[in-house]
Amino acid sequence: MKRLAVLVVLAALTSLALAVSAQARSVVAKRVGQSRADVTRYWTDARMRAALPIERARPGGGGGSPTYPFTPFEVPGPYTSFPTSTNGKVFFTEGSTNYVCSGTALTSVNASVVWTAGHCVNAGPGAFHTNWMFAPAYRDGASPLGRFTATTLLTTEQWRAAGSFAYDLGAAVVGSIAGQSLTSTTGGGRAITFNGPRNQSYTAYGYPAAKKFSGQRLRGCASSWAFDDTSVTPNTMAIGCDMTGGSSGGAWITTAGALASVNSYGYGTLRNVMFGPYQGTVAESLYGQASATSP
Repeated sequence: MKRLAVLVVLAALTSLALAVSAQARSVVAKRVGQSRADVTRYWTDARMRAALPIERARPGGGGGSPTYPFTPFEVPGPYTSFPTSTNGKVFFTEGSTNYVCSGTALTSVNASVVWTAGHCVNAGPGAFHTNWMFAPAYRDGASPLGRFTATTLLTTEQWRAAGSFAYDLGAAVVGSIAGQSLTSTTGGGRAITFNGPRNQSYTAYGYPAAKKFSGQRLRGCASSWAFDDTSVTPNTMAIGCDMTGGSSGGAWITTAGALASVNSYGYGTLRNVMFGPYQGTVAESLYGQASATSP
């Protein structure tokens, strides 16, 4: 019996090790070789203004009816008070083109994690972006809380290898500014949640820069869950929202104040509907690795 008990314990430990190893393989990270000085020097005011909104669209209609209720709004400034201060604008270069996205400062062990969409850190499939910078509380061209540059970029293996929208999640670990970490500068970080209920109310945030928006102001959409996109596995979630390119990576915040998804993609034939990945075990692994990475 004693030998059997030992074998059972060993089997359990092996299973646990395999599970941990599988979770580690679901995340891919790249240490950034660029210095903070190089990245901040690259992002002149002119380049920041000229950077394009990155958009991800899928062909087809995604299912569901064409109209879902939501309340759009512009967040009143200034944005420097917590938790609004956790929202920010993301700048990066993909290939030879400069783009913008949105992101959120999270509470984390290293006080240095920005959460965003996978396509805001990696081409999916493809290489990681360069010149990656996060400006919390960005408004009308000003970065009142500073400009934080990435030291490590991370995404899911499913996004990096295949561009799977079910796993379109990314994170950046950013360095400090004058000895102050990201969340000490923003006054705290947003909480994050995993494996929660899909059917709940969300407030989505972002800096839409395409079509009727300028990308200079933080905007939001208050909406309830609308439906699941069953053409994507695991199914992504849909809410009513009119935000456009540039809002990618912006947070979906629950009524409890936790980040449950991000703006990911839309359908050209489905107006005012935003899709975001469901944050399950892989997303939890991504957050865990980002939080434990030294800036």
